Amino acid sequence: MIIKNLLSIQASNIKNLVSTYAVNIKNIVYFFMPSIIGLLINLVTFPIFSEYLSSYDFAVLGYYEAVAQIFLPIMNLSFFSFYMRDFFKRSDEENKVVRATLVIFLLCINIVIILIGLILLFIYFYWMEVTFPIFPYAILSLGAIYFSVFIGFLGIDYKLKKQGLKFFALQSINVLLPVSLGLYLVAILDFGATGRMLGTLIAQLLLGVFAIRIMFRKVKFEFDIIKKALTFGFPLILIALLDIPTTYIDRLILERQSDIDTFALYSIGLKMSGILFALGSAVYQAFEPDLYKQATQNKLGKFLQIIVIVFGFLIVINVTFSFFAEPIISLLTSDRYTDSYQYANIIIWSNLFLLLSYALAIILIVQNKSKLLLYVQIVVALFGATIFMLFIHYWKFVGAGYAKVLIHFANCLLLILLIWISKKNFKLKGEN
Repeated sequence: MIIKNLLSIQASNIKNLVSTYAVNIKNIVYFFMPSIIGLLINLVTFPIFSEYLSSYDFAVLGYYEAVAQIFLPIMNLSFFSFYMRDFFKRSDEENKVVRATLVIFLLCINIVIILIGLILLFIYFYWMEVTFPIFPYAILSLGAIYFSVFIGFLGIDYKLKKQGLKFFALQSINVLLPVSLGLYLVAILDFGATGRMLGTLIAQLLLGVFAIRIMFRKVKFEFDIIKKALTFGFPLILIALLDIPTTYIDRLILERQSDIDTFALYSIGLKMSGILFALGSAVYQAFEPDLYKQATQNKLGKFLQIIVIVFGFLIVINVTFSFFAEPIISLLTSDRYTDSYQYANIIIWSNLFLLLSYALAIILIVQNKSKLLLYVQIVVALFGATIFMLFIHYWKFVGAGYAKVLIHFANCLLLILLIWISKKNFKLKGEN
């Protein structure tokens, strides 16, 4: 009888374990699939866009993509990291209050950020005599970013709650709608770069409003939460600003070369590497809540296991792409922009190290060492700005690609060094 009871208990435990893993695997598939859909959509539609978009259009899109990415981390105020940090420690009711408070604040403050941003852009464009016009592209770009913040916030909420199907639906629409509208505006109405950006803005507006409504089901504002979020996030906000010299300044400097055709090839190379980056980000983000969980619980062993699995897979993807990049890009661009493969083959490794730096930073974030991350980013920003200017001066566009790789690789090495130094505060616990 005792043996029978023990076997029954063991069978029950195995059944619960299998059930738990089955749910996790299903959610990972849901988290991963929108990027696969996005990859397929890009593969199908990029040849069409290549037929209707000129080198100038691609150059404009590449330049304003950099402008948008400069504003994106500023406009989320690192609230995503604040929300995720203690998500598993708070009750469901507390999480709803925190979410609503953060969203209300972002709705208001980002309008101010956009207005200030437009003024600063106007001054910069006038002072530097930038090749590209500021209107309507700046408004289209920043408007899309405004709404994308809330889509991203809702997506994070779905992932933390393991609501894979809802995440899949949200992100799939977020992939399909901008491309569909862009195709209509570019291929049918012949709006060029304006049409491509307008399609994105309309899609982000529709989904952004939906996301805001969902997150406003619990409408409550607590100023103390904002105070804590800003205190926690202030170093991370400064870090986001310091990302400019390490990640986005390349296109600002390359624009001064006054070589539109090569700028277009570089932008397309970024776009192609960005497709792989989106795939890699989806893989990484599917595991990101678990990375936060293991880091919060001081389970370094499991944390490292996830890192090895995720980045081992991404390395295989990068190597495979490198072998076939030239024919793939030739096919995708209707043989018009094949030479962009040389830039894509370089930048994919920069993206890999960038994702790795995000993962490594989690350990310092959960240890409340945001200020230490700030010091790291200051060093990397100074190093990055110097490397970009030096490499672009001597090796132009190819130099910019190699500079990106070197900068993010150096960032990873510095983070690993700091984690090793602080390992006494990150003790390995039993893996239960």
